[in-house]
Order: sequence, then structure tokens, then C-alpha cells
Amino acid sequence: MTSDQQHGDDAAQFDALAQDGPQQRAFLRSRWFGASPAPPDRMVLRGEEGMALAALGLAMRRRGPFRLREIAGSYWPFRGVPLAPGIDEAVLADALGRQRKRLGSIWRLGPVEAGDPELKRLRLALRQAGWHALARPLGQVFEIDLAALRQDGAWPSTKTQRKNRWRKRRLEEEGGAVSVEFFSGSDWTARQRDALAQIEAESWLGTLADGGDTKFRDPEMRRYWEDICTDPVLAAMLFGSLMWIGDTPAAFTFGIEAGPVRYYVANNYDQRFNQFGAGRVLLYDDFARAGERGVRRISWGVGDAGYKSEMGAQPGAHLIDLLFVRNALLARLLSPWWERAA
Repeated sequence: MTSDQQHGDDAAQFDALAQDGPQQRAFLRSRWFGASPAPPDRMVLRGEEGMALAALGLAMRRRGPFRLREIAGSYWPFRGVPLAPGIDEAVLADALGRQRKRLGSIWRLGPVEAGDPELKRLRLALRQAGWHALARPLGQVFEIDLAALRQDGAWPSTKTQRKNRWRKRRLEEEGGAVSVEFFSGSDWTARQRDALAQIEAESWLGTLADGGDTKFRDPEMRRYWEDICTDPVLAAMLFGSLMWIGDTPAAFTFGIEAGPVRYYVANNYDQRFNQFGAGRVLLYDDFARAGERGVRRISWGVGDAGYKSEMGAQPGAHLIDLLFVRNALLARLLSPWWERAA
């Protein structure tokens, strides 16, 4: 088998494992790991009969004094390892042990949701294979139980709906007619991507000296999301909305929808329209559209508890960052450093 054939076979195994796994992890496809400047080391773990058990996409990164491997992919919503359904942890542990040199004595997986059943299976297998896990807390994700709120029929409240209509009127008075575009990665245009980058430049991120954590103003990150769209399955999962006020892009949302869950990767707004809540108005429109599509849960990332809570979000899954270390003594020595690592 040539290297190109091997690459194609590995990519197909990544995609098959992601498709067969839990719906909310279905985005962990080959292109999710591979859309980066440096192609990752793709590793498909197989059982004795050749069945694919797990797929790891590994990138190299410097962390403090170490240069180590880490699971690749976008930092949000989380990183992961697609696993075959129903595999025995002991069988997976054996496959992991056979790849210990390739994985290295220290490697990283994070952020991850602490309560994820798939992560629990992986950690059990890694423990059996001789790795010690160091966990660093990253915070708690805010989530909206969209199905429950819609079933109650009282969200958004009549008062909120009335206020949003008032906000839209004021925004129109401020800058012109308000219009909203919805898109997926399948029909996402360069004009829309330029508009998202413009909003980021005019947002609070644009005032930061280092340019902030932008998804579309940063050329490398923009290329990452554009490359994701070369996989039509992933492209269909990407979603976004863009609010225009007159001819000015004013606010956006962006994320990935997997099964019943919408993961918000970014939402932002032009600070000129902050007084009348352009970003908040767009989010309510976006949530309503998600509910109509059958989305049951909004996963909204960590931080910004104030406005998220006001819009119905509650603390949800805990995020952790994991460092796997093979040597027990080294694990004890690294533990204090990892716990305070930025």
C-alpha cells in the first residue's frame, strides 16, 4: 500500500468511527484533525483481527519546557478520540500499549468534558496501558436546555420578545434596515467570512494589543475553518448567522451542530451597536432557529456568566485538560506544574 493509499484508508477509518459513535461527537472526523498548517500524525489503533478501535490525530506543541504530542483539532468545543462502539477497555489498552513509543511518554488531550462516557472508557484503557492522567480544571460550560425551555412555552418571555422588537427598531434608527443571513459550511461565502472578520476587528477583541482570539480575522484560523469545509459532512454541520444593519455587518454567531447539540465556537458584535444589544438580538433569533431544527441543547463554552445566564443558560459540563504520563515518578513531579499551567 502506498503512503497516499494508507492516508486515505486512515481518513476513512476516522470518519467511520466518528459516524458510528455518539451523535454529539460526530464532528471528530479526519478533516477536523487534519485542517491545520502541519498535517497531524494519524494513528488508527487496531485489534488483533484488524478492526479499528480508536483514531488519534496528533500534533506537536511546546508546553513549558516540553515538546509533546497532543490531540489535534479545534480547541472548542472540545478535543476527542473517536472510539469503536462497545469495545472492551482491555482490548483498547493492549492496542495503546503497542503504540506507546509513537504516542510518547507524555501527551495531552484537552479540553474535554469530564463526564463524557467515551472519555471515561479511554482513560480506563490508558490506565491499564500504563499512563497516569494529570487533570487540570478549565471551568464549567454554560448550557441551555433548549428542549425544556421550548416545552415550557415561556422562553423567551413576553417581556424579552417585546424588548427585542424595541431593540431592532432602535438599531434600524441607528444604522438602517436590520437583516439576518443564516448559512452553513456548505454555502458559506467569502463575502460572509470577510464580514465576520470585520465584526471581530470592530469588536472588543479588536482593541486588544495582541489582536485577541479571533476566528476569522486571524488568517491561520480562518484557513482552518475553510479547510474544514472541504469535508462535505463537516461543512453541513457548521452553522452561522450574520446580522447586517444597513450595509454594515453588525453581529455574528458561529459553531458546529452535531446531532441534538449546538456548540457555539464564537459569537461577537460591532461595539458601535452595543447600546441596543445587536449581539443579543441575533442570538435569540439563532436559538429560535436551532429549536425549529430540533436542537435540544446549546453548549455555549465557559465564561461570560452574566448575559448567558440572563438568556437561560445554566452551568453544565466541567471541562478539564489532561496530560498522560507513563512514568509514575515523573507524573508526581509534573503534577504541580500542570495544575498551574496556563
